[in-house]
Amino acid sequence: MDIQRTVTIVIEPDPDLRQTLTVFREVQAACSPVAFNDGRPLGPIALQKRVYHAVKGRLNRQMTISAIRQVAAAYRSASSNGTPATRPFVFRKARALFLVGKRGRDADFRADGTLSIWTVAGRKRLSYTVPDAFNTRLHQAKEIDSLTVIERDGMLLGRVTVTLAVPDPVGTVPVGIDLNETNALVAVDPDGTTFVASGKAVKVANWRTQKTRSRLQRKLAARKAEHKDTSSVRRVLKRLGRIQRNRTRTFARQTAAALVAWVPSNAVLVFEDLRGVVPPKRGTVRGKALRRRLARWQRREIRSAVEQKAQMCGLRVTEVDPAYTSRICSRCGVRGNRSRHRFACPFCGSMQHADINTAQNIRLRYTVLRDGGPLSTGPEALPGNPGEGKLSALADSR
Repeated sequence: MDIQRTVTIVIEPDPDLRQTLTVFREVQAACSPVAFNDGRPLGPIALQKRVYHAVKGRLNRQMTISAIRQVAAAYRSASSNGTPATRPFVFRKARALFLVGKRGRDADFRADGTLSIWTVAGRKRLSYTVPDAFNTRLHQAKEIDSLTVIERDGMLLGRVTVTLAVPDPVGTVPVGIDLNETNALVAVDPDGTTFVASGKAVKVANWRTQKTRSRLQRKLAARKAEHKDTSSVRRVLKRLGRIQRNRTRTFARQTAAALVAWVPSNAVLVFEDLRGVVPPKRGTVRGKALRRRLARWQRREIRSAVEQKAQMCGLRVTEVDPAYTSRICSRCGVRGNRSRHRFACPFCGSMQHADINTAQNIRLRYTVLRDGGPLSTGPEALPGNPGEGKLSALADSR
């Protein structure tokens, strides 16, 4: 099976390459108002027919088309995410897309360890370095597809999209995985062995960062009302947001790596289908505090990181219905009593950690469905909408 991954490289500073990034951004800026089309964004082909002759000549033909298609893709992505553009996008960051391919095209990685790349001053050969964490992945690449060059903190960074050949996903040993707030990930295998990744430190750090950002946002609103300069406040807000995102992303990737190293080589990673828990909007989730908790819940980052690691190792990833997994006993299937992280069953007397009980229910539910048996949540299963199980559990201070 082939998958795509991104490898970061550091390119030697070059003024012509920097100028190429600037020109690429200027071409995108010229295309953006036309692509907006009074709130009815144009597709890539229609946009190319409208603007190509107006912007050609500043870049080579292939890069001009790439710039046009990236503008159209930005508007399409906004529409698919449920936030359609209300005014033309402004492209402020200097970046450029170079197609690689088998024939070299805009850029090519030479055998002597140099990068042959097109610039506004012609084709040039530049040296580059690969961080140790990405060196193996770049050398194992089946094909190099494209190179996106960005400028950050005075450096030229390249994001190389590579195609890797990985084993086909196989697995027979189910491992139930429960995603939470405090215990970010809890996994249980058929032998009853547990893996717990605590997210308390990240949760507390994000909470403190959010409090600082809230205070700065109030300060920003006050300065705007007084018509004062807000550049310093906006700069700090952007830095804090970047720190919080990087902290969450790093924790998710570290957790995924530890989980994949812990599970058996023939494991099936079973998650709950939490797509019903959408990003909270005013009016959809009652309570300001609960909306903030849902917004900081890193379940999607962890799930995405685990799926990427599982693909590299040839592990299967699947999901089950989350209905009542946190409210029934994993031993007898009867509704139990949950108090924060403690779960007690009044029928069989079982007492265990609530998150471990949930992970066991997830694993057992997958096993029943795989074997074709009847799916039951017990004689005292909770009434109501099954899709509300995980959300209501979170509201009970999960």
